[in-house]
Amino acid sequence: MKNFLIAFSVFSCWCVVGLYFLNATGAFNNRKSLFVDASSTVEPANPGTIKKQAPGYVLDSIYQATEPTKQPAERGIYQDSSLAKTGNYDKLIDDIQKRMERNQRAIDEDEERLRLAKLSKTATTKATKPNADITFRPVFKMARLVRDENASRFLAEVERRLKIKPQAKIEIIGYTDHIGDDRDNYVIALEQAQKIRLFLIKSLNLPENQVIALSKGEEFPLYPREQEDKIELNNRYELIFK
Repeated sequence: MKNFLIAFSVFSCWCVVGLYFLNATGAFNNRKSLFVDASSTVEPANPGTIKKQAPGYVLDSIYQATEPTKQPAERGIYQDSSLAKTGNYDKLIDDIQKRMERNQRAIDEDEERLRLAKLSKTATTKATKPNADITFRPVFKMARLVRDENASRFLAEVERRLKIKPQAKIEIIGYTDHIGDDRDNYVIALEQAQKIRLFLIKSLNLPENQVIALSKGEEFPLYPREQEDKIELNNRYELIFK
C-alpha cells in the first residue's frame, strides 16, 4: 500500500507538470482552432452581419498552405507555351524542315554559281589566250639545248622581229603533253623555257629583263589525247612579243 501511494504521488506530479507545460505553450488553444465547429461564426467586415464558415474551412486552408508547389521546367528542354498546352509538336517539326530545305536550296544555288563561274573563267581564259608569234620545238640532250638547224632558224626569226621592234618584251611559254605527272610536266616546261631564255640572251646580247620564261604545263594542248600520233606536238615553246 505504501508503494502504491508513492507511485500515485509521482504520477500526479507528472500530470500536473504536463498540464502546466501544455497550457504554457498554448497547445490547448491550437487544438481548439483545428477542430472549430462548422456552425461557429467569425466577425464580419461590416458590423451587424454574420458569415458562417464552410465545413472544414480551417482544415482546407491548412492543406492548401502545405500543398507542394509545381516544379520548374527542366533546363535544356525546349519549352513553348502553345505547344505545351496542346502537346502537338507538328508545327515545330514543319518549321525545322522548312528551314533545312531553305538551307539546302541555298547550298545548291551556291554550288551552281560556283560551277558557272568556273566555266566562265575557263572560257574567258581560252578566249583571251594570245596567239603565238613564234612556235619553237627544240631538241634537248644531256639537259642542254641542241644548236641544230632548227635552233638556227628560230634564232634568226627572233632577231628579225627585234629589228622591227627592238624594245619588245619577249615571253617564252612552255607547254607539254599529258603523259606523266602534271606537276612534273609543269616543272620540265619551265626549266626548258629558262634554257631557251638564256640561249636568246647570250646569242643576241639582250638585257635579262627583256626576256621572261613561263610555263603552262599540260594546259591548252593543240591536239586531244585521242590523236596519239600527234600528241607529241603538244610539247612546244611559244614566243610572244609585246
